[in-house]
Amino acid sequence: RLLDRVWNKIYDGIDVDQEGMARVREAARHGPLILLPSHKSYVDFLVLSDVFYTNQLSPPLIAAGDNLSFWPLGPIFRRGGAFFIKRVFKGNKLYSATVDTYMRRLLLDGHHIELFIEGGRSRTGKLLPPKFGLLSMLVDACLALKDRPIHFVPISIGYELLVEQQSYMHELAGGDKTAENIGGLLNKTPEVLRSRYGRLYIQFGEVMSFDKLVEDAIGNDRTAAEKDAKAMRLRDLSPVHRRNLVQRIGHRATYEINRVTVVTPAALFSTCFMVNRRRGIGRAQLAELATLLRDVLRQMGARLAPTIDHDGPINLRALEEAVGLLRDGKLVVQHGEGKEAVYTLPEDRRVALEYYKNNIIHFFVPRALISAALLVREDERAVSEHALRERVRKISRLFKYEFMYRADTSFDQIFDDALRDMLNAGEIELLVDRVRPTDDLGHRVSIYAVMIRSYFEAYLLAGRAVQELPSEGLSRKEWMKRGLALGQRLYLSGEIEDREAISKQKLETAFQALRDHGLVAVGGKGMVEPVAGTGESIEAWLEQLRAYLK
Repeated sequence: RLLDRVWNKIYDGIDVDQEGMARVREAARHGPLILLPSHKSYVDFLVLSDVFYTNQLSPPLIAAGDNLSFWPLGPIFRRGGAFFIKRVFKGNKLYSATVDTYMRRLLLDGHHIELFIEGGRSRTGKLLPPKFGLLSMLVDACLALKDRPIHFVPISIGYELLVEQQSYMHELAGGDKTAENIGGLLNKTPEVLRSRYGRLYIQFGEVMSFDKLVEDAIGNDRTAAEKDAKAMRLRDLSPVHRRNLVQRIGHRATYEINRVTVVTPAALFSTCFMVNRRRGIGRAQLAELATLLRDVLRQMGARLAPTIDHDGPINLRALEEAVGLLRDGKLVVQHGEGKEAVYTLPEDRRVALEYYKNNIIHFFVPRALISAALLVREDERAVSEHALRERVRKISRLFKYEFMYRADTSFDQIFDDALRDMLNAGEIELLVDRVRPTDDLGHRVSIYAVMIRSYFEAYLLAGRAVQELPSEGLSRKEWMKRGLALGQRLYLSGEIEDREAISKQKLETAFQALRDHGLVAVGGKGMVEPVAGTGESIEAWLEQLRAYLK
């Protein structure tokens, strides 16, 4: 009753995928479920338990970080199904064995278990790569149970606006994460209850049978004695098969979450604002751009929120509701009324808007990579398909820590599918073996390329920060602090155009890419150190990135 009052106070409604819920209910008839939801907000576990309860399903027991076990909410959460575990227990064999045994007992008793596959909350709006620690323990528990049907359920929990928006912006700008406590909660509660955060969407991916997952992980590599998945569960899987199984579940779950994520009006219009390269955008131009992107998403098979899922142009009511929500969240400024309205973005709020753009960026990433590679040289009217493929391959490797690609197929297949879709949409054309944007719809290529522009700028910033490393190196924290300060200077001087490129999270992933390329090293005590003799390589790295920013 309390949660219903809170939801009605801050949300305009909760949309639940009823067809998916029916599949989940059917699977629950046969055995316990392991729920793998996305994790964007602390609200996630409350909403999901409430939705299960409302739909006559037993609420799950939830694996939660021990940072949430603070008085007085810790005991309340525990009685509501949460069990608290340490974030890291590597090397603590007794603790690891205790958690493992507890998982087995829960499944044996038929409890549903909820595990956030990303580990922690995403601060960027994108789905984080799967974490395999606790998932690996759950897989071991499933393997140990005899004749117990178990199903894994990927779940997308999506928000139009996020309660934690301000704290995420603070962290991305370089601020420290604030430890959870009752004082902080009480301070935030009145503001939260006075605000509106739009609608909330619960969507269910494919319900995955554990037996079938074992079969897929084994493939054709099995002995005559290993006749079926149930037989395999009576034996120990080889380390290779077990690792394949855990990784398959993690990657399948994240793919399914992305696939069923709802395109909210707030995410759609945030994307429109972010790809607009002018100071502002008029209402008519905004509606036209939103309609264009909505139609592309529909062709991709994306799930659309009901208010934008219709034929013809985006209606004004949907536009006004979405923009009103962003305006109330102080993310957009409106000048004028009615048809004369023009919208501008406060520069210091672009990071927050990018968060909502990132909620749906995974739909566009393959086309954005192709578009960026197609436009990298202004003097090229057309690019050979082979050269385009190799450019995209190089960019996708550069951004492997930013974007998750389909794990069930090869790079070449992903490239071929995206290229075919762009050809069929009339956005590009193939002349013999050369690719170029079309005269009619080629402007879409520029729109897709802009979607990932801030990542090129962020990686450029990281390279510049490595260039300025002193010979004795810096601590990781100090390097990050100096990198963000350098970003501010480059933004003020105009070398960086997009404010959202100056992000702690982007610098972290760019740092990993720099390490992979051998351009920076981590020495003793975690010191960030320049690699001797790489000055020319760093400059080459920067020149390649600048080419994508012209």
